[in-house]
Amino acid sequence: MIQPTGTQSAIVRACIRLLRPLARIMLRHGLSTYDFARVANFAFVQAAGDILREQGKPLSFSRISTITGLHRHVVSDIVNSEAGKAADLTAEKDYQRNRLARVLAGWFEDPSYTDTEGRPRVLPIEGPEPSFETLVRAFSGDIYPAIILDELQRVGAVRQLKDGSLRVVSRRYTLGGADPAAIEHLGSATRDVLCTLEHNMSAPTESRLFEDSVVTATLDRASIPLFRLLLRQRGAAFLEDIEGWVSEHEKPDSKDPVRAGVIVQMIVDDRQEEAGPAPDLRRS
Repeated sequence: MIQPTGTQSAIVRACIRLLRPLARIMLRHGLSTYDFARVANFAFVQAAGDILREQGKPLSFSRISTITGLHRHVVSDIVNSEAGKAADLTAEKDYQRNRLARVLAGWFEDPSYTDTEGRPRVLPIEGPEPSFETLVRAFSGDIYPAIILDELQRVGAVRQLKDGSLRVVSRRYTLGGADPAAIEHLGSATRDVLCTLEHNMSAPTESRLFEDSVVTATLDRASIPLFRLLLRQRGAAFLEDIEGWVSEHEKPDSKDPVRAGVIVQMIVDDRQEEAGPAPDLRRS
């Protein structure tokens, strides 16, 4: 019998806490534990590949099978499946969202697109500056104006008026609902948080990434609207400063590019979930 270590038990308890919200999402959308097990198998095969590459070892079905505990034929089916071969679109999606944020920032800040009182102008879709077309060309890089407009309207940041012109109604936006873009964002944002925590578990102190939080268990519920407003204002201002810094240090032709950024997230937890004791992992 193999007795799990204290570290393994702590990891199991942590996994229960982080998986519980995911389980709620999957159950609400008709997915079962069987579906989750299939997803977990994919993830473990991909993670085993990551670890083997980190160790400088060649990838093989046998090595992955040994690390994951999955049968070699299961590993082979996963690696050769269309889902296993699918390209990771995270970087592309992040690139597009970043350009959306820059278009909105330009609309609110650039003198060419604001009136004498500093408010964003109502813009025609096409035409000479100032128009939505020239705004997008100036701030979105190589993404077509029609793609930017569709996305900004979808997230409720821009409204089209009766005469066809466009009014911006939000400087920043939050993906929500259960449409494909919001679900992709769920995976991307959660992955980023976990990757930072994973890195900090093994990295020396001087190489750890910044990760901090301010959380209370006794906040007056009536303060939530004010808290939300505070973060919308100060959080947005902070992220706009970061966007400016990032834009100054981007090098599209860099030979060693890296994906990097910051997440600011408000927490409201009504459930106060605790994992409780770890399940018995002993096996013969």
